Amino acid sequence: MRCRILKNGFRNAEVEAKLRKQLERLKQRVGMGYEVEVLWLPKTVRYRNGKELLEEVKDHVIYIYAEDPEEAEKLLAHGFAEWLLNRHTKRYRLLINKLIEVFEQIQYEEKERLVDAIAKLMEE
Repeated sequence: MRCRILKNGFRNAEVEAKLRKQLERLKQRVGMGYEVEVLWLPKTVRYRNGKELLEEVKDHVIYIYAEDPEEAEKLLAHGFAEWLLNRHTKRYRLLINKLIEVFEQIQYEEKERLVDAIAKLMEE
């Protein structure tokens, strides 16, 4: 597979290798995150809430969309910090989602009892 040469003279493979090396340094500094990977996808356009993303974190992958290699390096540190925080808040999100699930089940059962009561009133 041939590497694309970007207009600024950088090759995709060179930038990706540099980002992976930087990510390894970050992992070693904090002593965690060894399962995290980085993918550099310049020229990919992604949006969230109507705003264009330059990077995003999904599961254990940091996706960087910025075309500029220097900007990509800065975004890698941001994405890794986001991944660390996501791990910290994961249990809270699980708890909140479980509470919502239980609440929705209770609401559904209550609504069905009310519908049954109204249906009986209408039959009489």
